[in-house]
Amino acid sequence: MELKIFSQTGELSGQNDYSDEPERITIPLKIDDAIVVRSPGAPARIASCKVVGAIHGRYLLITEPAVKISDRVSAVLDETLLCSCMCGDYLYIFYSRYRNRLMDNIVCIEYPREVEVRRIREHTRIEVNIETSVLIDGAEPVSAKMIDISRGGCRLAFDRRLQMTKGNRLSLTFELPNMIAVDKLGAVIAKIKQVNRTTETGLSFCAEERELSKIADFCELCRFI
Repeated sequence: MELKIFSQTGELSGQNDYSDEPERITIPLKIDDAIVVRSPGAPARIASCKVVGAIHGRYLLITEPAVKISDRVSAVLDETLLCSCMCGDYLYIFYSRYRNRLMDNIVCIEYPREVEVRRIREHTRIEVNIETSVLIDGAEPVSAKMIDISRGGCRLAFDRRLQMTKGNRLSLTFELPNMIAVDKLGAVIAKIKQVNRTTETGLSFCAEERELSKIADFCELCRFI
């Protein structure tokens, strides 16, 4: 029996022949797709992992789901797992179980037999309160408060009036609430609003996928919770 597996390029290869078995659920995952994992019995224990391989209907290989408790202490989820992943505009939610560790940071979990699928609007805004360092056209950095964020952009509030125009390019440095650092994220001003001595801007991100994926993973985590 030939099984469907992930290839080196991240695409699926091979065919499944389950002629004597019931139809199995298939989640359209690719290598490096993000999966958010948490413990049903301890909702605060949440980890963001990456897919590294799979045999559909049998198991998933993911990076080890470790929860950072403090700067020095981390806990590994190794029980029943509640998982979610975004594929296109759809959120897949399913239960799995830890099977075994294959190497230092790769673990094997069971492939789900039941999956809940929800359609999610792209670029859903998540309310935040994040201190942000902003570089405007290469000038000295100024501080701002990030009000909300999505994969496509964010809103910033400055406690003073600033001379900015639509189309100005900015560079943002901040830390997401899940302790992921985002450094020198490119953005363009789409909207400006000035009230009294304050300035509020709406930004569109224009950065590499590697940086945008950090924000997408965080927004997915918030939607999942």
